[in-house]
Amino acid sequence: MKNIIIILTFTLCLFSGCDDVLEQTPITSIPEQEMFNNIEGMQGALVGVYNSISSSDYYGRLMYAYEGSKGPDFSVDDTGNRFEKENGYGESSSSGGYASDAWNHLYETIHQCNSLLYYIDNTTIEGEDDELKRIKGETLALRGLTYFDLMRLFAYPPIYSCKDGVLYQDKYKYGVPLITSLKQAKEVLINPIGRDLADDCYTHIISDFTSAATLLEGINPVNGNISFQAVKALLTRAYLYKNDWTNVITHGEEAIAAGGSMLPYSSYKTEYYKTFSVENIWELAYITTDHLSTNSLNYLVRFPTVNSPGAPDDGDIASETGYAGYRGNKYLRAVLRAEKDGYGEYRDVRSYLICDNDPGSSTGIRKYVGTEAHYLHNITMVRLPEIYLSVAEAYAEKDNLPKAEEFFNVVFKARLDSSYIATDQDQTISDILTDRRKELVLEGHNYWDHFRKAIPFDREKKGNVSSDNDYIDFTLPQVVYPIPQREMEANPNIREQQNPGYLPYLTD
Repeated sequence: MKNIIIILTFTLCLFSGCDDVLEQTPITSIPEQEMFNNIEGMQGALVGVYNSISSSDYYGRLMYAYEGSKGPDFSVDDTGNRFEKENGYGESSSSGGYASDAWNHLYETIHQCNSLLYYIDNTTIEGEDDELKRIKGETLALRGLTYFDLMRLFAYPPIYSCKDGVLYQDKYKYGVPLITSLKQAKEVLINPIGRDLADDCYTHIISDFTSAATLLEGINPVNGNISFQAVKALLTRAYLYKNDWTNVITHGEEAIAAGGSMLPYSSYKTEYYKTFSVENIWELAYITTDHLSTNSLNYLVRFPTVNSPGAPDDGDIASETGYAGYRGNKYLRAVLRAEKDGYGEYRDVRSYLICDNDPGSSTGIRKYVGTEAHYLHNITMVRLPEIYLSVAEAYAEKDNLPKAEEFFNVVFKARLDSSYIATDQDQTISDILTDRRKELVLEGHNYWDHFRKAIPFDREKKGNVSSDNDYIDFTLPQVVYPIPQREMEANPNIREQQNPGYLPYLTD
């Protein structure tokens, strides 16, 4: 039976999953309307949304593995590995790697959000106005984030797709289908919709984030939940993609003012991976009884290592547990080890991220370190250094080098124990982007930093990278996922809106 994939799960999908948000579990065993008659039911539904966000088909692995596989810093070592097709830029209209998984799961997450928002707006629960306000704010933020990520995976960035983008072309104009209410979802069953314009999608994303920030302001954050500060950071991120430098500065500075601090240079190596550190604004939490197991990001990218700064065997493989199919390539190693002090030691403490994936190879990246088990680690969603670097980039783009230098130095000093001096606009922008590459590795930014600014990059000719795609200049169709074939089969109104370069939908 052919159903439109974006609304396959018409009743509320509340996934049991891998998150211990608020130490509750999603409610799945009682009728939908009944469960929304009390605040516990609403909270259970919200936990279900967080569980969906935390899944390996979303932030538990897919988003960061996709970004790493597409960017310049990682290569897949062996055939048959996960995200091999993405790493080799081998997606096609009929075989899109993890495209269908992403499309289905993210739209299921949006349907969960829409269902919860509907009942919040149409249910009265005496004495729970503040809690409903918080739940609504978090839900709007999570819906905005999910649409933002659908745009990153399936649509071209604003520089290509929005009418004020300097490289705008009509063929890039589409975003993704916007379904923002249960009423609309019901109508889509009868009248399928196509893709909305990218301009309209970004307007909706920013609207969700803005409304969420208003609702969450003044509410004390809970570990594992999105907060006012995190939403402001996401607004900063959305405006960064839009090249709206004024709003990047406005919302970024508000996010910074909300709290947090950088780890000291001297303690980075022993503290950077610990849960809920002073730098982490929002992270997804996993526990010993509820985790991703072999679907974790760590299992994909590296073997467990000895993590003991200064020890002779620090960074050596401790056991060959996991897939370790990804390796940090020569470009990433070069950028992490670019700075040396007067004694020949690597000055940038982030060089510590380099470890072994094969004995003595120094090709692993230990961004995530499981403390109890290799697969048991939280996932970083928003960290303070990202915001400082975004604001620094915006000031540099506005040619305000003193302010760019000021914000850049908060990160630069914490990681290199020295000061950065801005002397030239183009060089400062380049240096900030290089620092983002080092700071935000395996956090879902580097590939899209190149893409959103239309900066081509080289890739190492190893793993699944062929001579045809070792240089990425965003003319390859596979810089974004194809709209999945099953969606084309189910939805006639999207068949003429495939992404550029992929084969059009063909009927039998």
